[in-house]
Amino acid sequence: MSQRLHTEFLGVEVENPWCVASAPPAATGKLMADAFDAGWGAAIMKTVGPVEEPIINVAPRIQTMKKWNREIAMQNIELITDRRLSVWLDELKTLRKRYPQKMIIGSIMAPGHDMDAWAQLIEAMNGVGCDAVELNLGCPHGMPERDMGAVCSQDAEIVYNIVSTAKGASKVPILTKLTPNVTNIKMMAQAAKRGGTDAITVINTVNGIIGVDIYKRKPHLSVNGYTAIGGISGNAVKPMGLKCVAECKQATGLPISATGGITTWSDGVEYLLMGAGQLQVCTEIMIRGFKIVAGLNKGLESYLDQMGYQTIDQAKGELYKNVTTFEYLLEHSSSEKVQVNEETCTGCNLCVVACHDAGYDALKLKEIPDLKRTQGTRKVAEVISINVRGVICASPCVQFLHV
Repeated sequence: MSQRLHTEFLGVEVENPWCVASAPPAATGKLMADAFDAGWGAAIMKTVGPVEEPIINVAPRIQTMKKWNREIAMQNIELITDRRLSVWLDELKTLRKRYPQKMIIGSIMAPGHDMDAWAQLIEAMNGVGCDAVELNLGCPHGMPERDMGAVCSQDAEIVYNIVSTAKGASKVPILTKLTPNVTNIKMMAQAAKRGGTDAITVINTVNGIIGVDIYKRKPHLSVNGYTAIGGISGNAVKPMGLKCVAECKQATGLPISATGGITTWSDGVEYLLMGAGQLQVCTEIMIRGFKIVAGLNKGLESYLDQMGYQTIDQAKGELYKNVTTFEYLLEHSSSEKVQVNEETCTGCNLCVVACHDAGYDALKLKEIPDLKRTQGTRKVAEVISINVRGVICASPCVQFLHV
C-alpha cells in the first residue's frame, strides 16, 4: 500500500481516507474485518441502540433505481442493528486486537429525551478500543417514531443535549451524524459544536420514495402493496452531500466525515476539495463489494500524479469558502466570451433547438468550409453573443471554448 494515501483524521493515522459507513456492509464484526482485509482504512459499525429496544425489520426493505444501465440511487427502510450490544462489544474488542492500525469507529443511537441511555452506550463503548464514536442522529425511517434518529437532529436543543452528554462521558473523539432532512443544517452543526463534538458526519440518507411500478400500480419498494418514506442514498444524493459538507464546515470549522453518493474516486476528491477529511462509502459497496477500494485507491493515486501532489493531504481543499450567497455572485458576476468548438460540433442542431426552447435563443447554425473535403461546407453552431450573457448550454454535444 502506497504511503501517499496515508492521512490523519481525529488524531488517528490511517492508510487511506476511505471508510465503510455505518450501514449493512458493517453489520457484523466479520464484515468489518473483511473490509479491513480488502484495504479500507476505517469502518464504522452498524448503529447499536439501547439494550431493551426491539429491532424487527420488514422484507423487502431495499430497492435500487437504475438509469443508463447503472444504479444511481437506492432506497432503504432498514433499521439499526438487531444484534445485542454485548455481542458487538466482544466483536469490537476482537477487531481492535486483530487490526491495531485500522480506524475503528463505534456508532450508537438512543432516544432524544433519554440522556441516561446515551451515557450508558458511551460507557459501554469506552472499554472496547474504538478510536471514535459516531452519534447517529440521522436515520430517517423507523427510528424517528421512537424518538430516535433524524428527529433528534431536527431540534438544535436536542442535538446539544445529546452531544454534550456523550462528550462528557466519552474517552474518545465524538462524531455527530446529522440528517439532511432539515431546514437549516448549519443550526444543527453549530449546536453539535457547542455540545463539544469533535467532528460532523454528513449526510445521512435523504427522505424519499424510490419510484412507482406504473404497470403493477404499486411502489417499487413494496411490502404487501404498501411502502414507507425511506432513506435515499447513492450517487444521486451527492449534490445534497456536497452542500451539507460546505454548510457544516462554514458553520463550525470542524473536521468533516463525508458520506453521500460516493461511487468513484473522483466523487471522493470532490468531497476532499470541499473540505472533508474522511470519505464514507455504503451504497457502492452494497452494489459492488469491498473490492472497489482497490480502484478508489488507484484513482486517487493517479489523480495525485496528474496534479503533481506527493500526498493525499496536498489534494485537500477549502472550496467551502467559495460557497457564498446569490447576492455576492450577482455583485461580482461578469460576462464571459465563449465560442463553439467547431472541431467537435457536428451541426446536428439539437443545441440550437434546446437553447431556443429553454428561453435563451443564443445559438444558431452557420456554414463553414469543410476542411476534410476538397470542396463543400458543413454546418456548425454559432453563439449569438448579444444573447449569451450568463448562459451555459446544457446540450452534451456542445463544447464551449472560453476566449
